[in-house]
Amino acid sequence: MKLDIQALCHVGMVRENNEDALSVGGLFIRDDATALTVTTPQDGWFYLLVSDGMGGHERGEEASEYTLTCIREAFESGRIGPETFEDDIRKVVSDASATLNRRAFEMGQTHPMGCTLTGVVWHYGHVYLVNAGDSRTYRFREGILRQLSTDETERGITGDPTASKYLLNCIGGGCEGRLNIDSLDGKLLEGDSILICSDGLTDMVPEEKIEAALEGGSNATDLLRMACDAGGADNISIILAYCL
Repeated sequence: MKLDIQALCHVGMVRENNEDALSVGGLFIRDDATALTVTTPQDGWFYLLVSDGMGGHERGEEASEYTLTCIREAFESGRIGPETFEDDIRKVVSDASATLNRRAFEMGQTHPMGCTLTGVVWHYGHVYLVNAGDSRTYRFREGILRQLSTDETERGITGDPTASKYLLNCIGGGCEGRLNIDSLDGKLLEGDSILICSDGLTDMVPEEKIEAALEGGSNATDLLRMACDAGGADNISIILAYCL
């Protein structure tokens, strides 16, 4: 599959520190942007991942960078095998979570450092959705935006849409770092678009407006501008990949 990729990671309009990070096939991005076209290999790997350092927790930027670094090093060293992908990548993420929790304990953090993770991995002819937390992966097809990932959150007050949401799963943050994996084999077609983003986009811009923007030909920079115009209350990470 050929992908035309736009990726950006922005601090937003309110926060001074950017705890978000993203990785395009191992290329780490924070406070930057990139655009490239790639062909996913049949006998290798490629991935598009977004990680959101947990707001309100200490050293969230360290958690997101460390997690993406661990994943890159595991792929590059061959520790994620063609026949054992799910077990191998789950172990990488679980080990990263344990390390982050240990570091937080050693530093006496009140709120252990942690992060979310979501995105798509192409691995030796197969395609996988990976997710932990509430960052989101979508597919846009024929004018319809569909969320592929599942938010692992709950509201503090049941039935109150304005209540604070709490993560039920993440990497670090006192959690075990449970990685959810689903097969996307045959579910991404030529003409589709993949949108991977942190909640800095989706908390600012309703899905129906994102859907309409994509239908109108908007790119990742346009989506960023929409989030900033709506207040930009959080860091904003966006990967938009067109399947060619």
